[in-house]
Amino acid sequence: FSLYTTVFTSLAILYIALKKDGFTLESLGLKKNNVLKRYLLGLLIGFVTLSLSLLITYVLGGAKYIGFVLDRPILLLLFFIGFLFQGFEEELMCRGFMMRGLSRKRSLFFSIWFNSFYFALLHLGNPGITLLPIINLFLAGLAFSAMAVYFDDLWVASGAHSMWNFAQGNIYGILVSGMSMGPTVLQFELSGNSIISGGYFGLEGGIGVFIVELATIALFYALYKKKNEK
Repeated sequence: FSLYTTVFTSLAILYIALKKDGFTLESLGLKKNNVLKRYLLGLLIGFVTLSLSLLITYVLGGAKYIGFVLDRPILLLLFFIGFLFQGFEEELMCRGFMMRGLSRKRSLFFSIWFNSFYFALLHLGNPGITLLPIINLFLAGLAFSAMAVYFDDLWVASGAHSMWNFAQGNIYGILVSGMSMGPTVLQFELSGNSIISGGYFGLEGGIGVFIVELATIALFYALYKKKNEK
C-alpha cells in the first residue's frame, strides 16, 4: 500500500513543478527520447550493482544462502510494480525537482551534494539506522545523481533505484532499508559483524554497498568527464 501511494506524491511534485515553478517535463529530466531503452538500462544497472553488493557481503561472511522459496507470484508482481512507482517518486523528488531546481541558481556540485544529503535524511526513521547506513544512503544519492547528470534525464536513475530495492527485498529476500518486503524468489540471511552484514538495517548498512556505491560514483564521474572532453 505504501509503495503505491507514492503515485500521489509524484503527481503532487509534477503539479508544483509544472504549474508553479515553470518546469517542463524535459527540464525535469523526463525526456521523451529512448525512454524504454534507458529505463531498461537502469533496471540492469540496479540489478547488477545490488547483486555485486550482496556478493561482496557473501564472500566476506556477512550473508548466507538459505534456498529457493518462490511463492505468491502475483504478490511478487505487485511488489515489482509498486517499486517502479516508489523509485520514480524518489528520483523525481531528489534528482529531478530538487537537483535541477537548485542548479538554476547554485552550482551543479552543490545541487548534487544537497539532494544526496536530503535523500539520506529521508531514511532516518527507518529501523536499524546507524552511521554507516546513513553514509551509504548519501553515497547512493550521489550515485543516482551521477547517473542523472551523465544521461541528462531521470529514466536510468529511476530504473536503477527501483530494481535495487526490488532485487534486494523480493529477489534475494533481505531487508530494504531496515524493512521486510514479504514474498521473495531466493532467501539470503545476513548475520555476523554488522559492518559487513549491515546489521538490523540490512545490506545497505554494510561494507559491500559502501564499496559498490563508491565504484559506481567513480565510474559515472569518469564517463561524464570523458563525455565533456569530447
